[in-house]
Amino acid sequence: MYTLLDLSNNQLSGQIPASLGTLRALKLLNISHNKLSGRYQQVLGDLENIETLDLSHNKLSGSIPPTLTKLQQLTILDVSNNQLTGRIPDGGQMGTMVLDPNYYANNSGLCGMQIHVSCPENEPPPPTKPQEHDYKEPWFLWEGVWIGYPVGLLLAIGIIFLTGYFTSPPPSNAAGIAHIVQIVQSGDGIKPEYWIEGGLHKQ
Repeated sequence: MYTLLDLSNNQLSGQIPASLGTLRALKLLNISHNKLSGRYQQVLGDLENIETLDLSHNKLSGSIPPTLTKLQQLTILDVSNNQLTGRIPDGGQMGTMVLDPNYYANNSGLCGMQIHVSCPENEPPPPTKPQEHDYKEPWFLWEGVWIGYPVGLLLAIGIIFLTGYFTSPPPSNAAGIAHIVQIVQSGDGIKPEYWIEGGLHKQ
């Protein structure tokens, strides 16, 4: 009965064979530094006695299956240097194993608390971009001010003219007074004692 299987550095290619899931007595499986590709195989979740699982330095894609949380003996999972994406499963055994971010390194699509990278569904939504009219509202207000100012000014000037504020004052009686002075000075029948500035009055 095999409890250790090390196939690392053997130039293996293709997908992980489903037959590996039948080796349930394995405690250590190392298939790192090969050219394995394809999606992470769900059958690895059947290795109920596995303690160390090293899949690093391959070309594996897809997400890490949540079935690994049920592997109660698993203490080390190394999937670094692959093309894995999605959330790293947590809870169950995945929450008690060695939490070394290096075991998940160089998988640009991975996220989760193990590598301190927030997953998109946990991030707050981006702020809503204000509608275009929100930016234009102050301009409308200023345009109203500039339009209303000259209209109000013209209206005020019209009211002032209608109320007679700018109407010409009554003609001065300076000309008439000068004429009376001339008459008095000429002595045309009007005695000086009748002259008082501003008109003719008898004392």
